[in-house]
Amino acid sequence: MKPRIRDIAKRANVSPATVSNALNGRGGVSKAVQEQIISLARQMGYQTSKEARKASQHVRLIIYKSHGMVVDDTPFFAELTESIQMECKQVGLELLISHLHAREDADCAEQIRFFAKEECAGIILLGTEMNAGELRQFANFHSPLVVLDNIFRFEKVHAVVMNNVEAGYQAALALYNAGHRQIEHISSSVAFSNMTDRMTGLRTGLAQHGLTLRDDQIWHVRPSISGAYEDMKQLIQERGYMPEAFFAGNDLMAIGCMRAITEAGYRIPEDVSMIGMDDTSVCLACTPQLSTIRVFRKDLGVTVIRTLLSLVASDMPCAIKTEIGVSVVMRDSVKVK
Repeated sequence: MKPRIRDIAKRANVSPATVSNALNGRGGVSKAVQEQIISLARQMGYQTSKEARKASQHVRLIIYKSHGMVVDDTPFFAELTESIQMECKQVGLELLISHLHAREDADCAEQIRFFAKEECAGIILLGTEMNAGELRQFANFHSPLVVLDNIFRFEKVHAVVMNNVEAGYQAALALYNAGHRQIEHISSSVAFSNMTDRMTGLRTGLAQHGLTLRDDQIWHVRPSISGAYEDMKQLIQERGYMPEAFFAGNDLMAIGCMRAITEAGYRIPEDVSMIGMDDTSVCLACTPQLSTIRVFRKDLGVTVIRTLLSLVASDMPCAIKTEIGVSVVMRDSVKVK
């Protein structure tokens, strides 16, 4: 394990602040004590942030797939990766991208052990599909690690994610303010935390106006355009009705469901309004253009790199949880009553 400032302080019998000042040349420490602390730190294998940056000029992005049904070659993940790449370039770091598939890679565990020992500026772990059990494989990494796109609210891990609860809440208010009262939800048939949080936010927003979201008002479809289209066709046949409005957990599901809904003879937005989530380029390519919740992917990329660099420069014992706000984008798929 990489020694921490408080480990050095304990060995030197001084305060962590004294160690930090000595290692960073801030003053307030005698020259003899400073030299003693620096010598002890080197014996223990400690590197100052300046030394660590000099030795480690790359960031590794690990794209982790539990099953590959959510994390795929979609506009959302492509734009998110590009934003990380651009921010790395801005701060003079190289981005190395590695893919791990838990079900398909026979050497997945071996690769994780390799990454755990790697000396680099930091590790970004795309944890969209991960659960807490899978996350534990990534404990005790040598380099700083930040999870991206999964809050892991109750796990001691640094995380950067869009505010999914706020997204559902804002969707509820947007539809309510447009005059809709029969609001239902399209969610993923493949469970993952972001979808759960969006549903929580939707329920909270509806409850604020005296509305509820029952379990039988949730339409589960696969989180892709083609999968959502096929599943929604089947659900329309089984349920035989349409609500006034939907909030779909992502844009791809929204677009697939819109196709199935119009083929069933309903008009969007005259009969059914639709709000998606992510604000990817596909929103403008469908007819009518899709209203959605905008996710600031560039800001996610910038924030995750800045979080990594701040971890290198500090000795923070607590986990940082950063949620990036979202906003509503109203287009033609929502009818204003």
